[in-house]
Amino acid sequence: MKSINFEEHFVLKEVQEQMADLTTPSPNGVPLKAMLEALEQQTGFTNQDEINEHDARIQFMNQQDVQMQVLSYGNGSPSLIPGEKGIELCRYTNNRLKSYIDDHPDRFLGFATLPINEPQAAVEEFKRCVNELGFKGALIFGHPKGQFLDNSAFDGIFQTAEALDVPIYLHPAPISDDAYQTYYQSDNYSDATAGSFACYGYGWHIDVGIHTMRLVLSGVFDRYPNLKMIIGHWGEFTPFFYERMDDMIYAPHLNHKPSHYFKNNFYITPSGMLTKPQFDMVKNAVGIDHILYSADYPYVQPENLGSFLDELGLTNDEKRKISYSNAEQLLNFKIPE
Repeated sequence: MKSINFEEHFVLKEVQEQMADLTTPSPNGVPLKAMLEALEQQTGFTNQDEINEHDARIQFMNQQDVQMQVLSYGNGSPSLIPGEKGIELCRYTNNRLKSYIDDHPDRFLGFATLPINEPQAAVEEFKRCVNELGFKGALIFGHPKGQFLDNSAFDGIFQTAEALDVPIYLHPAPISDDAYQTYYQSDNYSDATAGSFACYGYGWHIDVGIHTMRLVLSGVFDRYPNLKMIIGHWGEFTPFFYERMDDMIYAPHLNHKPSHYFKNNFYITPSGMLTKPQFDMVKNAVGIDHILYSADYPYVQPENLGSFLDELGLTNDEKRKISYSNAEQLLNFKIPE
């Protein structure tokens, strides 16, 4: 069954080169080099995310019955760069993505890259990307330096998403130096182990879950009740705790219990984690209508992406919803015939 996939990434070589010149790895932060070298040894991971790797991308999509990918910037996003340079790189990135989509309009849609350290510029770029470039939302890579998006300075981003009726995908990024040193680094295992623990193995998923909880508790969804957000990796651990949140978090300032916002304002994707127990939990927690599909291409390339939904005992209508009709409704878009 044809599908629309949401957490699918690209990078631009020229942007990556500039990012390398603008950023210096912290000696106290996540040991990215050791972590990625170990990942390559462990899984055969390779970065095929450069946008010019078009043939490999299309081959994967055709093999796995993916009709369309919603493309967003991958590792090392320019959204985290502050100041005018960050604004410039995000604008350039979005323009390049628009050109690529225009060349392949039957296979790709776009999520904007926003300079989130510059909130007003992020709002203006968000509007431009949707109104002028035709993008279907935005993907936010991590959170601003030293802050989370529940800070009132970023309220305009959520106000804009609701007004434009487009979703925001909240995506993991390497955690802060302090969090790494406090929770993940240890003398009892290697830097590569600590890095994988802190990032894709566990830590940055917890970070996104906390981020979503901060947004809920800040009242963002009471102020913007039609705001739609997407999180991956089967909900970044949050579905397991909906009842506990409702029973134990003291939040009388909210209009609803915390679980209400997760079930009504959030959509959940697997991010290539094609596992039935997690699917069953999410289906029970939020319902079929709030599940989308994703591979996390090219970082994850599941060989059973095209067949996984057939293994879950779903009706044809349920499979259709997860594969593409939920996406069409969320994005106000129809797959070209």
